[in-house]
Order: sequence, then structure tokens, then C-alpha cells
Amino acid sequence: MNQITANPEVEPVELAREVVLLREENTRLKLLVAKLQKMIFGRKSERQAGEDPGQLMMDELIAEVERLNGEIAANEEQQLVARKATVARKPRRSLEDLIPEDLPRVEVLHDLPEEEKIDLVSGLPMKKIGEDRVEKLAWKSAECFVMVHVYPYYVAPANPAQGVVRAPAPDFAIPGGCYDETFIAMIVFEKVAMHLPLYRIEERLRLMDIQVSRQTLSRLYIAAAEALFPLMAPLKAEILGRGVIFTDDTPVDLLEKGTGKTIQGRMWVYVAGGDGPPLRIFEFTRDRIKKRPREFLGNYRGYVHADAYKGYDDLFRREGVFECACWMHIRRKFFEAEDAPPDLRRFFLDSIRKLYQWERISARFKPETILKVRQKHLAPLIESLLARARNALDRNEVLPKSAFANAIGYLLNLGEAVRTFLRDPRLRPDNGLSERSLRPVAIGRKNWLFAGCKVGGDATGTLLSLVQTCRAIGADPYDYLADVLTRIQGHPASRVAELLPHRWLAAKTADVPAVTPA
Repeated sequence: MNQITANPEVEPVELAREVVLLREENTRLKLLVAKLQKMIFGRKSERQAGEDPGQLMMDELIAEVERLNGEIAANEEQQLVARKATVARKPRRSLEDLIPEDLPRVEVLHDLPEEEKIDLVSGLPMKKIGEDRVEKLAWKSAECFVMVHVYPYYVAPANPAQGVVRAPAPDFAIPGGCYDETFIAMIVFEKVAMHLPLYRIEERLRLMDIQVSRQTLSRLYIAAAEALFPLMAPLKAEILGRGVIFTDDTPVDLLEKGTGKTIQGRMWVYVAGGDGPPLRIFEFTRDRIKKRPREFLGNYRGYVHADAYKGYDDLFRREGVFECACWMHIRRKFFEAEDAPPDLRRFFLDSIRKLYQWERISARFKPETILKVRQKHLAPLIESLLARARNALDRNEVLPKSAFANAIGYLLNLGEAVRTFLRDPRLRPDNGLSERSLRPVAIGRKNWLFAGCKVGGDATGTLLSLVQTCRAIGADPYDYLADVLTRIQGHPASRVAELLPHRWLAAKTADVPAVTPA
């Protein structure tokens, strides 16, 4: 911190300037302390005080949208008002509401002893007149078993030259191995979907008296990724072909071979936007240098939702690549900047809140109506925000080095990217889709802590791509892995896209083979 020296020769103007700088630094340090205290002890929600999350818009705003498109039902407004006015208690659900109808039942009989079924007066047996049945949801631990593949031998006695014949072996995911695809699928599912590290899977197997080492589990995990890797090219092509993608990254520690230390790698995610299933693909890299997203996207042309990471700048300089800024990040900057005049801070937070309220309302309409709503209401709203931000700096309403000045600078530096989403109804005002897609990585790394090697990081990227796509489209990741691992080695390479999660689910639902479009 700067020190004020008691020097009588110091000019009053310089002294006053130094006092202002010290006040700025004091305010910044107080804000930093308050932010750290909130991170450690406070709630993580960014909701404003007094904000009603169920309130989407005032009645006159809903009426305005209805004038743009008459697709809202006549009772829509009454339903919204009823939802705001009352908080209905959810009725208690019975067991039948929680489970499928065909779930197996196992009966446990709680009967009287035979000697108590005799009438003590007459000595005759009692007669059963009814029973109570109480159903409880129960659990049976997963079981391992040995699958024995039997190959009968045949000979033709009348034709000894034909020799001995037998059926060929299936195209196993790991030829010659002694672990079935269902066992391998279990390892991948437990680690990638349930976030269990391999040593916990090893412990669970040991409790079942099955001795499979962690090293073997690791080899099977990587082998599964290698078997499924051919799916990455068609998955990537389909995502980039949408013309709208969301991208983000998060740190993942990587163990440096021979040092016993870790370095910080990155796990990147690319999510398909626009029309179609929410496909996603993950890529692991050793660093976060700017060429990583550029290398992955190649000759991609279209819209990219991303945060303000400088590494994307080269990408956005390409012809045909358009940056979509994240208003969620912008709002977070203003929310965390508590060193601003309250009225000024409230203006920015309320304006961004209104932006999202309009988005939630217009999302229920056709694309052309979404564009009308954005051009009529959101475009002027954004212009007023930008103008107010410039005025706040020009009029010195905030300290130059304050957090609020940084928030304003963050907004203004994004330039035209804050308006990009206004021009296409497929676009969104933020990058939340890719941020949410990285949550499984954040949860997983708290358990498995680091990637043991670059190959392991690449394997996790491949398996995350398939498992998290399954979860996004409502497919069972274990069923998918167990089935595709069994089939992929014998599947024609030219039709491997048929085994992508969304095509696999479509074929399973329709009970017909999926057809890959030309």
C-alpha cells in the first residue's frame, strides 16, 4: 500500500491526488475482503434482494407480446398470475408414481406361527379372510457373473478334408481379453457418469471378493475410449455443421510423468446449438494457449457463444465467424462490483434482468416473433445500457480503478458481440449451456483429482462426450456403452455415425436401424 510522507514541500495538489489514490485502494481492498468472505462463508446465489424468481414480466409486457403473435392461449395470463399469487404444495406421491409398472415384485410373507392359527376354544384351524399388502422400494446390490462363450466344433464324417469348423468369435471391444463389454461399460459409467475414482471401484469389487487391480481398471478405461474413438469424428462434424456452437473450458490437473507433480491442463467443451439434439464433445489439452480452440474448430463458419477469453480473438477475426458475448458474465461483473453508487448498480442489474425476462417470454413463440421482440425491446435496452455505461465513465461517477469501472470496461470492450444474438433466433444471450455442460467435470475432478497422463485425459474427453450427450438426450449411458462396445468393432466404418448416441436412441425407440443421411 502507498505511504503518505509528511513532507512540507509536497504540493497540495499532489497530496490530494495521493489521498484519492489511497481511498481508491482502500475501497478496492475492502471489496476484495468482502468478496473473499462471501466466497467462503456466504451463499453462492447471484439473486438480487427482493427478486421474485417466479415473476417473468408485468401484465402489460405479456400483452405486448400477445399483440406481436396471437399464439398465447386465452388463459395464459391467468395461469401466470395464479402461479405468482399462490405457492401450491406438491401432493405426496405414492410409490406407483415413482416406479415403472413392470418393476419386479418380491413378496415377503409375515405369517403367524402354525400353533397360533388354532382357535384356543374350539381347537379348529383359523380361516384366512384377507391380508394387508405394504409395498416398499428395495435395492439389491449389483452382481458380477462369468459369461461363458461356448463354441461347438463340428466335422463332416463323409468329408474329412473339410476339417473342423466352428462359429467365429464376436467382434469384442478388447479382442482376447477376459473382461466383457458390460464390465467395461460399468467402469466407464461409474467414473464418468457417477464420478467415482478407480480406487473406489476397486474397493467395491473387492467387497464382492473380485480382485481386479486399479491398473487393470485404468487399462480397460483407456481401451474403451480407444474402441469408441471413431465416433468422435462424426460427432464433431455434426456439431460444427450446426453453425451455432457454445464453448467453454475448465482446468484439470495433469500428472507430469517422472516428476510426481501436476500441471494445469484444460478440458474444453463444444455444444451444438440451433435445431437438433444437444450434442456435446469434450477435448483435453495440456494448456490453454489460443491455438487450441482454433485448431479444434478448423474451418468452422458460424456463431460461437463464448466468454471474453482473449484466446478466442484470433478465431473471431476470421471471416464468417461471429462472436456471441455472454450477458451472464456481464451481469456477474456488475453483481460482484459492490463499490458503485447503489442507484447506478441497480440500474444495470435491473436492466439485464429485464433483458432476460423478455427472453423467457419470447422463447415460447415462433422464430420470427422472437426476432420482433428482440428488435423492438432488447435492442433499445442494450443501447441504453451501453450509453449509460459510457456516461458513467465520462462523468466520473465511479472510481477509475474500482470493480464497477472494470465491469463497465468489460461490457464496452465486447463491442458488437453484445448485440449478435439479436439477429438470429437460434442464438442465446449467454454461454450458460456450455458452462452447465462442464459441471460434471468440476464434480468429477473433486473425486479423481487429476488425469494420470495425457492419454488418460484424452480418454476422459472421448468418454465424457458420449456419456454426457446420452444424459442430455435422455438415453441411459450404461445401456448405450454396453451395446455400442459390443457392436462397434464389427460395424462398417462408413456407417459408424449410426452409433452416435442420438441415432442409437432413435433406432432403439423406433426398433429399426438408424439411417445415416448422405
